[in-house]
Amino acid sequence: MTGNELSASPVVADGSALHYALLFASPQVRDIQTAMLELAFELGWAARSPNTPEVAYTRLNWWGEELARLMNATPRHPLTKRLSALCAWTCADSDILEQMLTGARNEIGIGRIETDEQLALHCFRNDGCAMALGVSKSFGSNSVEELVLAGIWLGRGIRLTEIVRRFNLDLIDGRILIPQAVFQSSGASLPVGPTVPVDENVRPALAEILNRSDEHLARARQLWLGRPMEKMIPYWVALGLYEALNQKIRERLKTLPPEQIRLSQAVMLWRAWRCARSAQGLIKTNDGDLS
Repeated sequence: MTGNELSASPVVADGSALHYALLFASPQVRDIQTAMLELAFELGWAARSPNTPEVAYTRLNWWGEELARLMNATPRHPLTKRLSALCAWTCADSDILEQMLTGARNEIGIGRIETDEQLALHCFRNDGCAMALGVSKSFGSNSVEELVLAGIWLGRGIRLTEIVRRFNLDLIDGRILIPQAVFQSSGASLPVGPTVPVDENVRPALAEILNRSDEHLARARQLWLGRPMEKMIPYWVALGLYEALNQKIRERLKTLPPEQIRLSQAVMLWRAWRCARSAQGLIKTNDGDLS
């Protein structure tokens, strides 16, 4: 996958943090991780786009059958054909694919996430599983538990940031993906509807979700610090970019709606380059590529 092909992907469009992170990946890692994220996107779109729950369930039932065909090396969809060509699939992968499918089914008609446990599962079953599968398949035989776990933490952190960024858009769709307990513990008020900028009584809850995102990203960083590898670089870049994005959202939340807050392309490219250099330094300190 070239840079132009990467820009055309619905999940890593040009200018996004993941786009810049994957520019620093090898072609193999870039293709695998992009395909995993596209799978999560397709499942989520199948759950959210239909007008009726019956249609959504029908589409996801088809995807369940298609993922079974992927496991049997007989896929039909262009995306699953790509996934089959990119890497081997084993019975061990079926559990995490089933988690992604369950996460999509739970998206049908979702109005509220009520508890911290539900929020954690939502983040895990969406970007957490997609990043974990990407790490597992990219690292191959060197994919140890710590690396896959780091992918899960990274994906969960990304999902939390995106919940904040999409907060007003979700409200328009009648969705609140932040548990009521977060509003209560942070002294925030439950929103009545979307406002521009976000109501000051709501901002403490969004700040708490960003804090949780930073905690997840920090956990991923600690796990990857112990095993620096060349294939780790795009994930390390994604960590740095989302940390910077979280800080930018905190700074601008008083004046801009969260969906409009982003790092400029110049800043994104500069930070991505700095993060990549940092990762390369870690690899050299550990006597070269450990992959």
